[in-house]
Amino acid sequence: MKYHKLVENAVKPEGFWGKLMIRSMNRGHSELTDWALGYLKIESGFRVLDIGCGGGKTVGKLCTMVGSGKVYGVDYSPLCVKKSEKYNHKNIICGKAEISQASVSALPFESDSFDLVTAVETYYFWPDKLGDLREVLRTLKRGGKLLLVFEMCKTEDDPDKWQAVEERLNIEAVSREGVTEILLRAGYQNIRTHIKSGTSWLCATAEKEY
Repeated sequence: MKYHKLVENAVKPEGFWGKLMIRSMNRGHSELTDWALGYLKIESGFRVLDIGCGGGKTVGKLCTMVGSGKVYGVDYSPLCVKKSEKYNHKNIICGKAEISQASVSALPFESDSFDLVTAVETYYFWPDKLGDLREVLRTLKRGGKLLLVFEMCKTEDDPDKWQAVEERLNIEAVSREGVTEILLRAGYQNIRTHIKSGTSWLCATAEKEY
């Protein structure tokens, strides 16, 4: 019962179990995030958006990488916004980070705003994946990049590995081919996918046309 309560709060953390899930996300996604960020070249001065910022650890990692730039985090969970603001308190005070409550379907930013947009373990929960990817594309600068990061990737060797979680949360694990196809349909180019050997980890990078 406790496990189910914790897992169910992956969708939109709230209350006691939500706090535990946020703490678990910060710990559990850290190595996955570091691996995926290794496929990017992040320059000083970059403006970066992290969608589904959760407990704020990815925002914190990005703040150390952007130099004179700035990192924005959004989450549709008020609890996540609160926890992310607390985690990034110093970065917010010095103007290096900003956290707000928002949906990926209606991002509160002007077009051509960001050099990079990241989404770590949140894409599964997006309500309109094709439309949401196009909304993200709108906010990217020309030549800007999107990084999608997944722990739950379907493989031919074990296609049903995530079935219990999929059914519990009413989500669907991704496939390498499926991610590539929808990014193309959404208007991205230079799509690259990577799977970490021995795991089901997947990350995808894609660019907005110059």
